[in-house]
Amino acid sequence: MHLAKQIVLSLEFSTQHRKQQALEKRVKELEHDKESLQCDFEAAQGSIALLRDGVEKSRKEYLAQVQETIKTEILMGQAVNALDSEVLELRGRVTNLEAETSSLRQLNSQLTGDLESTREKAANGEKKLEEAVSELSGVKIELSEAKGQLEEAASSIASLASEKNAAETSKQELEAENVELMSVGADALADGFELALEQIRCVLPDLDLTQFSIYHEVVDGKLVPPP
Repeated sequence: MHLAKQIVLSLEFSTQHRKQQALEKRVKELEHDKESLQCDFEAAQGSIALLRDGVEKSRKEYLAQVQETIKTEILMGQAVNALDSEVLELRGRVTNLEAETSSLRQLNSQLTGDLESTREKAANGEKKLEEAVSELSGVKIELSEAKGQLEEAASSIASLASEKNAAETSKQELEAENVELMSVGADALADGFELALEQIRCVLPDLDLTQFSIYHEVVDGKLVPPP
């Protein structure tokens, strides 16, 4: 009877020992999963930090796309906050698993589902980050094209300004020539008028020509001296 009891106790001890070993193995696996998650999270943080630096640099270089850049930063911030929240939640679940070894199987099943969901969300977050980088590349190309167009417009404006200056110079020269021609014409007209008066004096020496002058004006059919 005593021997049978010892055998039963030995079997129970062996069973408990195997259970303890299985629990220790599972805890090690969970710790390994936890370390893997921590590495993935740190890598994601590094990628997000690099992407933030790139976005900040692009925002300073391309002020015209500030609004789009802000939207991208908001999306990335939301993604980072979501990842931080998920990692904190996972850490809490791992802590609960370590403390509640009695319900290890149920928690393990739940943790497996949560890890799969986290992997999917991480993949979605990486895809969103790639899309944001692609959009920023498109913005850089558009800004480069806009810069080229602005340079062409500036060149056209400079050419037009040069043509305008040349036109202004030509206009001033024409105005000077016109003034000179008007002066020459006025002198010729005055000389012709005086010559006509001299001819009249020769033909009609007794005629009073004092009322005739090139400076008189015709008002209502009458000669009016200048004021």
